[in-house]
Amino acid sequence: MGTLDAARDLDVLRAALGDEKLTYLGWSYGTYLGTVYGELFPRRVRALVLDGAVDPSLDWSETALQQAKGFRKAVDDYAGQCASVAGDTCPAGTPDGIRKVITDLYARVSKRPLRIKGTDDRLDQAMLNTAVSMSMYSPESQWQPLSEALRAAQQGDGTKLAALANPGIPAQDDSSDGSGSGSGATEDQPPGNSSDALVAVNCLDQPHPRDPQPYWDLLDRANREARAFGTSGVLAELVCKDWPAGAQKPHRVRAEGLPPALVVGTTGDPATPYEWSKSLAAQLPGGMLLTFRGPGHTAYGRSACVTDAVDSYLLDLKPVPDGKTC
Repeated sequence: MGTLDAARDLDVLRAALGDEKLTYLGWSYGTYLGTVYGELFPRRVRALVLDGAVDPSLDWSETALQQAKGFRKAVDDYAGQCASVAGDTCPAGTPDGIRKVITDLYARVSKRPLRIKGTDDRLDQAMLNTAVSMSMYSPESQWQPLSEALRAAQQGDGTKLAALANPGIPAQDDSSDGSGSGSGATEDQPPGNSSDALVAVNCLDQPHPRDPQPYWDLLDRANREARAFGTSGVLAELVCKDWPAGAQKPHRVRAEGLPPALVVGTTGDPATPYEWSKSLAAQLPGGMLLTFRGPGHTAYGRSACVTDAVDSYLLDLKPVPDGKTC
């Protein structure tokens, strides 16, 4: 289940296709898969693009804390840039006003969760945090629905936020009869297992303490530095406490013979903070860093400048100038 196994599978696919060397583009977790492949088979790589990089040198606690701080910063970016992306749908007229809406809502649902139409469930702080976090990945498509959902929540309706947290819940409007099943599945298409698979892979890839004390010790710092994103991030790591760990340990990349790889980092990336991309580019032999200045998770396909540079590298092995920014 671990990434070492997936990387070996990837090499089987390369061989089956008859490719002498691998040409690879990976996003987010896919950057870690590409990095591990590069370590295992550095001389079988033709081109390697890693967009939204994971830093393999960080342990579980630093990974959780830095990612939580990335989400908190992304929410601040949402408040500051909402008007330019979501226009009149923003839940308040100023960045400070938007921040207050979100802060007040966290406090409100911690005491009295909001109703969700068509279900007996309620929107509590954990579900609110999931909705806000998930909405930070793609500002172009997600900030407007988030803004509309926050406006509805101000009126006491948590349905739209619940739908953002769990796409299986219908985002019913006021005219709905509330009869949605909320199952997220159809007769022909059962729910996916990607979230469960991700837990198994992450727990195998990164050693976690068996003793619960280190998690509790980290909670106060996480809450100070990232508020609800910090506490939820640390508590999410608890799932790995009783899972088996694999052979991988946090380490700087060792990939002698790997050709120059291209790392793409987004300055406002919530899930894989920009510092991780900078770090990985420095660890790779001849690593090239391409920076996208903007919010959201990963950049290829979102920025024409980034997409052109990546395509030129993948197709023609055209190097990216040191320090290039889009």
